[in-house]
Amino acid sequence: MRWTLFCLTWWEAIQTMTEVQRVRDVLAEELEGKGLYRRAASRWLVVLEQCADEKDREWVALRRGRCIDSARLPPARAEDFGDVRRAAGATHTRMGLAQLNGSAFRLKGKRGDQPT
Repeated sequence: MRWTLFCLTWWEAIQTMTEVQRVRDVLAEELEGKGLYRRAASRWLVVLEQCADEKDREWVALRRGRCIDSARLPPARAEDFGDVRRAAGATHTRMGLAQLNGSAFRLKGKRGDQPT
């Protein structure tokens, strides 16, 4: 977990999150349920500002951190067209088109012998 408050370890943060929920915000929980994690994180920030107790602030900060971590996009995959190239090569071989220097596409005979 990237967002830990007061130097909590990952296990301590999970234990804090699984304890009895100290603060409830229906709107933030609905946004989380819909997968709108960025909006939920901003809503938890509003709730954090209204907390009076230190334990409540810690719990809300951890919940907000979980929303921020969930909002991250997965790393982009590099495009790999090797499979497409191999499939095209196999198709050309089956069709008899896989010849050196594109000779399958050349007219037989010399240039001077071709009709104009």
